[in-house]
Amino acid sequence: MAEQKGKQLEVRKVKNISREIKPATERMLWGVSAGICEFNGCTNKLYSHHVTKEKVNLAEKAHIYAFSAGGKRPSLLRFSTKINDIDNLMLICERCHKLIDSEDTDYTAEQLLAMKKEHEQRIANVVTIKPDLQSEIVIFNANIANRAIKISDYAAKSAIIPEHYPAREIPINLSPDLSLYDSEDNYWPIMATHLERQWLQYEQMIRDKHISLFAVAPQPLLFKLGTLINRNYNVDVRQSQGSIDNWKWRCDKQTAKIETQFVEAEDSSAEPIITFELTAKLSKDELRKEFGKGTIYRITSESCSPEIIKSWRDLRAVINEYRNTLNTIREVYGNDVKIKMVPIAPVSVSIEAGRQTMKGDPQITIYDRNYISKAWSEALTLNGKE
Repeated sequence: MAEQKGKQLEVRKVKNISREIKPATERMLWGVSAGICEFNGCTNKLYSHHVTKEKVNLAEKAHIYAFSAGGKRPSLLRFSTKINDIDNLMLICERCHKLIDSEDTDYTAEQLLAMKKEHEQRIANVVTIKPDLQSEIVIFNANIANRAIKISDYAAKSAIIPEHYPAREIPINLSPDLSLYDSEDNYWPIMATHLERQWLQYEQMIRDKHISLFAVAPQPLLFKLGTLINRNYNVDVRQSQGSIDNWKWRCDKQTAKIETQFVEAEDSSAEPIITFELTAKLSKDELRKEFGKGTIYRITSESCSPEIIKSWRDLRAVINEYRNTLNTIREVYGNDVKIKMVPIAPVSVSIEAGRQTMKGDPQITIYDRNYISKAWSEALTLNGKE
């Protein structure tokens, strides 16, 4: 009987020791995790209910190496007081805690340690950035053809860290709440007007701040967006890299060789044409058939690809070529000339081209290809009546 009682006391003693996480350790754990679940990919706030937003402690302290012999991820560490050190603890939500300790899953201690390290390093990067490196994240999504493509808040936030960090928890979203497609009548003026009104709601608020701009939309609307958030603002125009979830620049050097190819006019009185042929190329015959007999200025590259813009230097190279082309046209034709614009380019190029188009430039009419009829038609006009 005495022997059995001793065993009961021994078990109770082990259990109590394993649960004795010091208040100071718990406070540090809250600090390094920023109160966000540390399981990779989970963004649950541990201090607020996701539905009611009531302030409540929803955190659970999970051991990486088990504190009991029968637990998952057993280790000799359980015989040490270090079992409850911050290095062996993760602050996570209830669901993730049950997930990693379930008999149906197999999360190793190494995997959890890697999650903890990545999460806490990301938090450390954010909190050590100087306040003047805040950036207002602006997102614009619009249907392309019959496809709805959306940029997630998380993807945008991740892209700017550690060079900048989000100025607010929820990014500014200029996206329309309209069920319209670019094949419908009056699509372009309706969408352009809606975008203007959306921008005016926030313009005063972020006028003097750094802006990180993320957009996926038909090319004419991207140009329009660029004219609104123009050179008067401090803007970093971003480009997706391989997927809609990755907006970090791949490198810091110029990788694309950009040039302007000239096709002589068949009629010197015809309007000049500028094409961005970076994602794909059009044939000379198609250009002549669709856009007339004027001089064609083709801003292009030897190797066209949706992923041609890999760095901000690539983007700058394209826009420099565009500005040089506009200046050439102004010298040859004067400011009263009307230009036809045909963009087949990554989103960042069309936005930045819109940003760099000045009031003194000629009138530019942007064309778009209808995804149903496959025909090119006028969409929006810049520096003129829209």
